[in-house]
Amino acid sequence: MNPIFEYNLLDAVTIPLQDPKTQYVDESEDGFPAFGFRMGADVKMAYRQILPDTLSEEFAILINAKPGSRNGGFVFAVVNAMESIVELGVRIAPDNGSSTILSLFYTDVTTDVTSRALANFTVPKFVQKWTKFAFRVTLDDVTLFFNCTETETVSTQRMPLKLNFGSASTLYLAQAGPLIGDAFE
Repeated sequence: MNPIFEYNLLDAVTIPLQDPKTQYVDESEDGFPAFGFRMGADVKMAYRQILPDTLSEEFAILINAKPGSRNGGFVFAVVNAMESIVELGVRIAPDNGSSTILSLFYTDVTTDVTSRALANFTVPKFVQKWTKFAFRVTLDDVTLFFNCTETETVSTQRMPLKLNFGSASTLYLAQAGPLIGDAFE
């Protein structure tokens, strides 16, 4: 059995907060502190400070988010050195009536020239509501868990199975960098 590693992307947030105008501390649904981001937040660091050089072929991503607007955006993104491709990221699409789309991005920058959504899932909109969702990625499918309920599984094909991040890639929280943007509030 392979060992299980856990990486907390919120380690990219520095205390005290870099810019209190664009970053704040909120109260989560369980009463514990949670970080919030407003338009203009610029939380970033070299991906290597938190993530490994190579992402395992099977992995999971857990997010607890409370979108502050209907605009959606990238909850997080690891982007290539040119800041033009999302290697790994999660995006909440803008609200579309009663639903929204959650997308998991997984792109091999050695073969792809644009960001690639590995899986898309339609879920009820959840603006201003704390919502937990997770992606479980196995060798040939991605499963979404929404509010702790297994919601949907889609078959996928990805190459390579182990994603190698570019050596100069950057991890962004609440956006996908200055070129791609798509800020999340």
